[in-house]
Amino acid sequence: MKILDRYILGQFCGALALSVSAFVIVSVVIHLVEHISAFLDRDVGVGVIVMFYVYYFPYIVVFVLPMAMLLAGLFCMGGLIRNGELLAMKAMGKSLYQVVLPIQLLALVVSMLAMIWADRVVPVATERRAQIEQPRRSLVGPRGVRRELVVRDEGGWIFAMREFVVDDMRGRGVVLDRFENGLAERIRAEEAIWKDGQWTFVDGERRVFTDGGEVFLPFSERVVANITLVPEDFSRHYRPEQHMTFAELSDFIHRKERNGDQAFRERVAQQMRLAFPFSNFVIGLFGLPLASRMRRSGRALQVGVCLFTCFAFYSCIQAGRVMGWNGIIDPVWGAWGANIMFGVVGLFLLIKTRK
Repeated sequence: MKILDRYILGQFCGALALSVSAFVIVSVVIHLVEHISAFLDRDVGVGVIVMFYVYYFPYIVVFVLPMAMLLAGLFCMGGLIRNGELLAMKAMGKSLYQVVLPIQLLALVVSMLAMIWADRVVPVATERRAQIEQPRRSLVGPRGVRRELVVRDEGGWIFAMREFVVDDMRGRGVVLDRFENGLAERIRAEEAIWKDGQWTFVDGERRVFTDGGEVFLPFSERVVANITLVPEDFSRHYRPEQHMTFAELSDFIHRKERNGDQAFRERVAQQMRLAFPFSNFVIGLFGLPLASRMRRSGRALQVGVCLFTCFAFYSCIQAGRVMGWNGIIDPVWGAWGANIMFGVVGLFLLIKTRK
């Protein structure tokens, strides 16, 4: 890496660290002011409050990072312009593309790291924070009995239960039908028990229907291993999407759609795991040419431009998310629409900016 590139990255990284710290502190202070009465009403100790914000920190970092990237870009380019360094670089034959390239490569690396952070760290921390917010709430599932359940599985199976005891993971009055150009097999049992990762049917009968007639096989206990449904499919309780990783969301979406439900909200949440961290790269692409156009603007104006731009960007994200939730647009477009719009505008500004 050339000395000049290292210098540019040093200026940008210093501004980025300052911006992230400032936005995180402001976010924590605002949240604490809004919720201090709730903490006091619950007589929560200082240690619990500190742990709450420790678990809140990963989410805040992901949320404020695009704003920090934009502000760092404005500060970095603004400093190069005010000090005449950008002009000197151009006099040396270095184009604007060459100046912003190291920063954009860093923004791409930051986006990749933010994706991993948002998928591996944030869900775990958010679940721990939820336990502090609602300590009496069961994260395993609601206690009770679910009645008259019918759930569709892969392979043409229909799984019906008269009632399902959530805590015991045990169903009663079970009927399992497999359809293949009509009813091909039926299993009736007094109980279906989830143990060792599979369903065990107790005190029942199996009927297999063929062109030649019917085969009747009673049993006291039978394991049906090719059923992919799990107790969560019958408990009607699911972990919030913000508590699940990308892989867990994929599995949840698959199971939900297999059961005949729509999963617009979950698909949007899944795509946002990738789209929002990638916005660090998009905002950098948008902000760097914008900063070079502002010339000798002051820090106050740069902060104002940053806040206005981020307000517009986050508004577009929220609008796309809501339209994706309601099926107005495809969830992929709902999650990535803001990135695409701001990326196109940023690329246009970069092309039109004087090199």
